[in-house]
Amino acid sequence: MLKIFSSFIAIILFCLPAYGEDVVVAKVNGTALTQKNLDTELDRLIPQITFHRNVSPEKRKYYYGKALEEIITKELEYQDALAKGMKPDKDKVEAQIEKFKKRFKSKEAYKAALDKEGLTEDQLRAQVEREMLIHAVIVKTVSEPAQLREAELKEYYEKNKSKFKQPEAIRLRLISTKDEKKARDILAKLKDGDDFGELAYNLSEDDYRVKGGDIGYVHKGRMLPEIEEAASKLKVGELSEPIKADNRWYIIKLEDKKPAHQISFEEAKEKLKRELEADRAAELKKKWVDGLKAKAKIEVFIKTEE
Repeated sequence: MLKIFSSFIAIILFCLPAYGEDVVVAKVNGTALTQKNLDTELDRLIPQITFHRNVSPEKRKYYYGKALEEIITKELEYQDALAKGMKPDKDKVEAQIEKFKKRFKSKEAYKAALDKEGLTEDQLRAQVEREMLIHAVIVKTVSEPAQLREAELKEYYEKNKSKFKQPEAIRLRLISTKDEKKARDILAKLKDGDDFGELAYNLSEDDYRVKGGDIGYVHKGRMLPEIEEAASKLKVGELSEPIKADNRWYIIKLEDKKPAHQISFEEAKEKLKRELEADRAAELKKKWVDGLKAKAKIEVFIKTEE
């Protein structure tokens, strides 16, 4: 359970300036950000596959610049939320605390987890409130203004119709081998009625064998030229003769063909909405944070490496 707590603190929450002694790494409008804050953010940023306990101090310092930038940004966002008079929803804060408590088998286990992290329950509550305020101010300043009405999406679609043309796509199965005789023997089996997928799984010499040779739908220009040319001459369901390409022999089967077509607005709408709103949100957030930085007094007391 202690691991769950550490993960909760490291990933979901941004630690408040440390309680007790801690080295100050930066100040934002007079508010101290400490080594503990930086380490917490580093644990969130360092790829999980490296396992934090195995990352050398030198490697951790490689991430200092990014981590420091992040904790400064979060402090600016938090201060902006306070300046705008925003307050955390007390009921939601308590609900989060209670939800967290239920992860532990007993009050004693919960208290031990807090003690291990050097926190009291009031300090944990303050962290939850802080995180909720940061989330709320991002929603108000970035997420909500970034939302697009359907009319705006439609207008973008109509002005950029050429971007929504789906090129012709074909679905192929293939069997490959470095041996020409083996390829011709396999073709003979296929012509005798053996199942393509089974032969591909048992005899093909590439990674697609585990999928019965199915490479899915591919567009023109995405295949080896020799295979693309042979596929263009096949009808759905037909097999090719052995094809020499890239020092291998291939047998292909055309499973399906989708003609080029214009993607309709209804088909494109959901993906378009996600992409445009993400772009708009990124622009709004950059403009907002850049503005906060321009007005802020930011002092950095450590050297960082990129």
